[in-house]
Amino acid sequence: MLKGLTQKEVSERVAQGKINKTKDRTSKSISEIISSNIFTLFNIINLALAILIAITGEFQNMLFMGVVVFNTAIGIFQEVRAKIKLDRLKLLNEPHAKVIRDDKEVTIDGDEIVLDDLLVLKLDDQVLADCILLTGEAATNESLLTGESNEIIKDVGDTLYAGSFITQGSCLCRVTKVGEDNYIDHILAKAKREKRQPSRLYDALNFIVRSITIIIVPLGALLFLKQYFLSDVSFDEAIIQTAASMIGMIPEGLILLTSVALSVGALKLSYKNTLAQSLYSLETLARTDVICFDKTGTITTGEIIVEDIKLKEEFDLDLLSSIVYGLNDENPTAKALRAYLKESHDYVLEKKYPFSSKSKYSGADVDGHRYLFGAYSFIGAKIDKATKEEIERYTKEGYRTLAIAKDDRVIGYIIMRDGIRSEAAKTIAYFYDQNTELKIISGDDAKTVSHIAKQVGIKQAHAAIDCSSIDDETLKVKVLKASVFGRVTPDQKLLMIETLKAHGHTVGMVGDGVNDVMALKEADCSVSMYSGADSAKNVADIVLMDDDFAHMPDVVLEGRRVINNIERTASLFLIKTVMSILLAVLSIFVLEEYPFAPIQLTLVSSLCIGFPSFVLTFMPNYKKVTGDFLANILTRAIPSALAIVIVGIILELLSKFGIFDKEFISSMYTLIMGAIVTYNIYAVSKPLNFISTSLIIIAIGGLSLAYIFLKDLFYFETLDITSLIIAVILAVLGIFFLKLIEKLDLASRFASKIDELY
Repeated sequence: MLKGLTQKEVSERVAQGKINKTKDRTSKSISEIISSNIFTLFNIINLALAILIAITGEFQNMLFMGVVVFNTAIGIFQEVRAKIKLDRLKLLNEPHAKVIRDDKEVTIDGDEIVLDDLLVLKLDDQVLADCILLTGEAATNESLLTGESNEIIKDVGDTLYAGSFITQGSCLCRVTKVGEDNYIDHILAKAKREKRQPSRLYDALNFIVRSITIIIVPLGALLFLKQYFLSDVSFDEAIIQTAASMIGMIPEGLILLTSVALSVGALKLSYKNTLAQSLYSLETLARTDVICFDKTGTITTGEIIVEDIKLKEEFDLDLLSSIVYGLNDENPTAKALRAYLKESHDYVLEKKYPFSSKSKYSGADVDGHRYLFGAYSFIGAKIDKATKEEIERYTKEGYRTLAIAKDDRVIGYIIMRDGIRSEAAKTIAYFYDQNTELKIISGDDAKTVSHIAKQVGIKQAHAAIDCSSIDDETLKVKVLKASVFGRVTPDQKLLMIETLKAHGHTVGMVGDGVNDVMALKEADCSVSMYSGADSAKNVADIVLMDDDFAHMPDVVLEGRRVINNIERTASLFLIKTVMSILLAVLSIFVLEEYPFAPIQLTLVSSLCIGFPSFVLTFMPNYKKVTGDFLANILTRAIPSALAIVIVGIILELLSKFGIFDKEFISSMYTLIMGAIVTYNIYAVSKPLNFISTSLIIIAIGGLSLAYIFLKDLFYFETLDITSLIIAVILAVLGIFFLKLIEKLDLASRFASKIDELY
């Protein structure tokens, strides 16, 4: 009997760094969070602009840096708070290993494995470090490493690779490599954590950042050159106007609020025992229109109870017990049989056949006979008509049945049942109400799956498809129409997910077993149960830590809240960005000067965009996500930006005709812009409630107080009554232009063209 390492030997290896720790790829460190929030492209540009403004001595125009610092601090605080809570939850989800130490079997965290440890591996276990098989029999699936789901038989002396998982048998192995020395560590890391989320939000934000990065510096440089060399303004004034235009182009809080919203969304789910291993998975699941799931562990509890054993020939149950206890299988069926049978080791197992999700049976050779236990259609044994009819009757009633075969004939069967989750029917009804298509894809008999599907309200449950009797091309057709599938192999599950995606669906997959791994990895968003196989949890985007399927609507709703709120606040930020780009272009070719000072944009941005956006990001907003993120926000932002620009041109023309003093333009335009952006707070918050109404009052009140009491700070001129009336008329006219542009649908057409670019 191998005794394993002693505690002293373990301590020596830990001291030498021979431990199975790798770089944490599941979340940023606190230092990385701080760094990523501080050292951003926009922050660097803002700092450069602040330095240029400082050179002019117009220090009040540097107030925007206070907003930048505040935003950065808030972002760091929220991300760190979310990280601490999520990391605690992730510790529970980390894979564990059973090792022999000091002649005892103990359970440790996967990163506590040391070189030369003796690993005890059983069915469904994930191999956490490269190791050599010493005793036992096993087959592994290396699909996470190679993409191929074929079972590979491992004999004594063979290597088992980190990232593979046990599909048959059990074995004892000695660890040969740990941590980053594992041959496939970098491949495993990608399989576990770096699956590219199909995120429209992520793609849109990247497109916005890239576009502004390309535009802002050359446009700013051209504006400065025009102002300084071709206009009658000083060097300092040219710097101030250029800085104002560039500050306006930067949506400084957009990326920050997106990160905060996603982090807080994941944090809120953590309080419901749901771990989001990928933040963008919240968005993906909220957009999902098809959800596939294995019934075991989702709509059923995963617990199997043996009801009875029916024997057609004389058969010693101690023989069955000897086989069940001798195989050491860890699947739910084996556990149920061990709970039902009295433990016995009276019979010697000459050859073992551990359970495999591919073969769908287990058994052993005893006294020259082969005994197999599994679905009668898979064990290849003869069955009489009466026994077959009995088994089918129990199957139709929703029971699981295992045929008992001796050599080439069925001599009895085992009757078992699944426990159905009390909340399953309600959860399924919710998804149907949301027009989400549901599909059960199970390895169990189609009739059994059909019966359970009926109980929880799955549509077309009566028309279950037996996948053991159809080819791949037929399955591709069936998966688009049917809802319930039985006798599905792991390869078929993968094919079904691929087919649904190929037909334009956003596909979610819920599973908890080894046979679900490839499908989970392929799905747009994958969900696993905490009690499931380590291999399933490691590839899942979301883990239900209390195995409660009823949390699925919580995840969808939180994803909707995050996306909808980011969408409406992003439209506010992009009003200023689009407006500033258009005004910069006009200032180069048409307008005499850029109409705003930096501090005036800071005032409007803070009161009418930044603060309202921050508050709105945390508001309830659970409507179904529709359309494309970028197209939606541009369709909202462009009409407002164009309206502000048109009003600015009118303002410039009225000044040229002597209707009011040219010195009033900046003050009037700041108030008009504030009014139009404030209208957008109303537009994105309908129907109004106490909070959104308060935001509008704060924006209007703040602008008014700044104009009345802080004129010098914000470069406000004291407007005469004629100028004030004109400002009010132009603000109303601006809102009219906004609504007119929306009616003409020009913005949505342009937005759809932009949407095609990214």
